[in-house]
Amino acid sequence: MKRKLLAVVAADMAGFSRLIENDEITILSRQKSHFNEVIKPAIKNFNGEIIKTTGDGFLATFESALDAVESSIEIQTKINELEKPFTSEKRIWYRVGINIGDVVLDEGDIFGNCVNIASRLESIADSGGICITSDIFQNIKNLKPYNFKNLGEQHLKNITQQINVYKIIVGEEDFNLDNSIAKILTEVDQEIRYCSSIDGTTIAYAKVGDGPPIIKAPNFMTSLEHDWRSPIWNHIYRFFAKNNTLIRFDQRGNGLSDWDVPDISFQLFLEDMETVINELKLDKFPLYGVSQGCPLSIAYAVKNPEKVSHLILFGGYAKGRAKRNDPNYESNSAMEQTMILSGWENENPAFRQFFASSMIPDASKEQMDVFNNICKIATSAKNAAKISLVNDNIDVSALLHELNVPTLIFHCTDDARVPISESKFLAANIRNSKFIPLKSKNHLVLETDKVWDMFKKEIDQFLKS
Repeated sequence: MKRKLLAVVAADMAGFSRLIENDEITILSRQKSHFNEVIKPAIKNFNGEIIKTTGDGFLATFESALDAVESSIEIQTKINELEKPFTSEKRIWYRVGINIGDVVLDEGDIFGNCVNIASRLESIADSGGICITSDIFQNIKNLKPYNFKNLGEQHLKNITQQINVYKIIVGEEDFNLDNSIAKILTEVDQEIRYCSSIDGTTIAYAKVGDGPPIIKAPNFMTSLEHDWRSPIWNHIYRFFAKNNTLIRFDQRGNGLSDWDVPDISFQLFLEDMETVINELKLDKFPLYGVSQGCPLSIAYAVKNPEKVSHLILFGGYAKGRAKRNDPNYESNSAMEQTMILSGWENENPAFRQFFASSMIPDASKEQMDVFNNICKIATSAKNAAKISLVNDNIDVSALLHELNVPTLIFHCTDDARVPISESKFLAANIRNSKFIPLKSKNHLVLETDKVWDMFKKEIDQFLKS
């Protein structure tokens, strides 16, 4: 093994899994063409070396910081131009992160903190854009008149220290499609960032859309990346991001946030939410909660009344299952814990399928399959069991009378996961609230539900009030 000072370029394709799912042959063919005709020549022309390729990206090194940057700008500029004819759903974007430092060379591969930081930078870069560390910036700022934007100190996943990050504007800052091509929001339009909660847990959050902010509280299991490809969630996210900047985050133990955490509790979920909102320096916003995201939203609104302008609650409750005086709770909970721990990560999807059926019984097979698969991706069996127990023991009923925020409450009439009586209890105890029952068996509102249009109409009217 040897050590050497090198500039490291990490790149990947944004939304690769979604693109492959939709049109595997065409995407792989275009990706291969970009790699052979743009990426390889640009790296060679600027004296770089491709260390390895992945299914959707590559890792390269340069002896010069300037060469690393100029090569990356050439790659992004050319690929962005070649992809202009395609709609946002079919367009290939690369994200690039660049760092410089001491790396370990071993049998043709490279290792070390410098490499880790470059890889994490790539994950927060804009689609079609480039993020660099302050070390790269200091090396090149007086050499070429690039258009830089300082993003400030950023938390990068699994990197202890905060990193001062700069963005290089590649061509036009907004890579908007031609006006004649419809713009459809996908996960590549998200800006994903990280922050550190009160106990040091890394929390991932995302922004998408334009306009005033609206916050979605996390529910049992979320994935900032995969939920965009899910027919369970993407219609809701696009709806909220149509006129607003939608902000959502993966709670501890979920998605892109830390899975291996010191503790999981309702109080820490609340601390995580406060951390994200404080990080974004938001003044006032509507707050949207689904299922167990409802008591979390209620607790936040009571603690921070000056922050929340509107409260939207869907399929929620004030008391978790352990607090509802159900004589069968203990036996049912023990059975569910056993099923989660033994079946959540199993290749046999039997338990996850059972869970999906209780959440969205009216869903199509495609919707069921996607929900089932995301269960396994979003969190571990151990975390799923812990989070389930935390949610069962929630009780914010004493806070309801303290709420003084306009509140809109939805609940599906035949919801098998959370009985509609729980939302009626919310409506009876929250002043200035409106309750709307939706005729459906699902715990979530699907785009295929007949009530979807009513849901959108009521929220549009509510947010204008």
